[in-house]
Amino acid sequence: MLVRKPHIFLREQRSNYKAMNTFKRKTLYAAVAGVAAIAVAGTAQAVNISADGLGQVLIYPYYTVNANPEGQPYNTLLSIVNTTTSTKAVKVRFREGRESVEVLDFNVFLSPLDVWTASVTPGDVVSGTPPSGVPAKISTTDKSCTIPPFPATGVNFRGDLYVGQTGDNALARTREGYFEVFEMATYGDLDPVAINSKHTSAGVPLDCTKVTNTAAQLAPRPPTGGLFGGEVIVNPAGGGAFSQSATALANFTVAANYQTTGSVSPQYSDANPPISNVIHESTLYRSTWTNGTNAVTAVLMANALTNEYVLDPGSHSQTNWVITQPTKYAYVGASGPLAPYTTKYAAGKGACEPVFQVILNREEASPQVVSQDDFSPQPGPGPGPVICWEANIIAFSNTTGGVADNNLFGSSNINYVHTPYINGWSVLAFNAPTGAAVHSFAPASTQTVDLLTGGSAAAAVTYYGLPAIGFAAQTFNNDALVVGGKTYLSTFGADFIHHATKRIQ
Repeated sequence: MLVRKPHIFLREQRSNYKAMNTFKRKTLYAAVAGVAAIAVAGTAQAVNISADGLGQVLIYPYYTVNANPEGQPYNTLLSIVNTTTSTKAVKVRFREGRESVEVLDFNVFLSPLDVWTASVTPGDVVSGTPPSGVPAKISTTDKSCTIPPFPATGVNFRGDLYVGQTGDNALARTREGYFEVFEMATYGDLDPVAINSKHTSAGVPLDCTKVTNTAAQLAPRPPTGGLFGGEVIVNPAGGGAFSQSATALANFTVAANYQTTGSVSPQYSDANPPISNVIHESTLYRSTWTNGTNAVTAVLMANALTNEYVLDPGSHSQTNWVITQPTKYAYVGASGPLAPYTTKYAAGKGACEPVFQVILNREEASPQVVSQDDFSPQPGPGPGPVICWEANIIAFSNTTGGVADNNLFGSSNINYVHTPYINGWSVLAFNAPTGAAVHSFAPASTQTVDLLTGGSAAAAVTYYGLPAIGFAAQTFNNDALVVGGKTYLSTFGADFIHHATKRIQ
């Protein structure tokens, strides 16, 4: 059972915001001292979430080609942008949303200042040997070189890697999840890869047939970052679109790591060196970990997520929260569970972790604390509100029972939370405000830097929470509007990135 003490939790939230505001008011002198201390600590060799959205690794929080409540499928449009004057080889990997099993990967070669775009749509019917069904499919008309080359008809996602999971091996699993981009290498201007990847005046690369795995492995140079990307989840027939920028990881690696599509690398374990930089309040924590995955988990760690919800009946509004945990698969597999997680993955059930949620309306009514009866269904092995998957949907509902109309993305990885309020905001935490923390882990060593004074010291620290990214998606439907004698569809979508609260002590 979860402890019902929302006042403690909300006081914790206010304290965090107060500390942040205090930090912002400090003098320029103190800020400069902090910057000097960071330089001394060697932060360039530690993975961190990029403040400017440019990095070596991009994590896109969600893709889906499922249908909305009216039965109209979504498409997911994506872009990868190279802001540098270097040619880059990047790995693009799609993971389904239940266990983060890879469903497709390929390599893209970005020439200087290049942009690569593609669309993920419902795929072609696959029958015969399991898995069968309708997977997602990716297509592109972009001319940048890829390995392998893209056929004009696109490529179906594949469920081969989870086919052995009895009762949970349908290709429908490929229809929602998340995806990631790893910069593997750069190439000098005179390298054959750079020469043949570069676009001519006609807007096409010189010769993609000469951009091969063999050529790419001859003289790769280290990644330099400068990537950003975005996605739009759009419903062409039903209206509404949700756009998000990818979370960018900077300083992921100091070494080239070109891999063919037959390799599971690069992945988060390849963070090199396995060191993380995390700023919390006025302190920089530079932690050394036993492996690269832990370093990435540390920078993505959130003790709580905060966002809004809207369920106004007048506009038929609905709200779904997307909560994606990009590194979870490394902790809940065959060798798991490993901290900060507590449950091992089970086919069809997931790896369910308890959460603590407080829901507030806009008018300061008494906060609602989500009890074990408020999330449904409950596939997990234990009592209380839980999230079980790698890419989760939490649907807010002002009705009793989980109704299909609240499932904006047609997700199979969904939980419903019921509230008497029609709008407001909520805090979803991975640790309850009292008692022992369920989710936490500690690095091998940490160097702290006080950003106000520039002082640094070794310290034993613990990171609390779980690695999580995502956003709140809202829809508004005012029915048909008649303007100037013409009838217009009036369905709209809006989305807002989650606000992550950290706890390090």
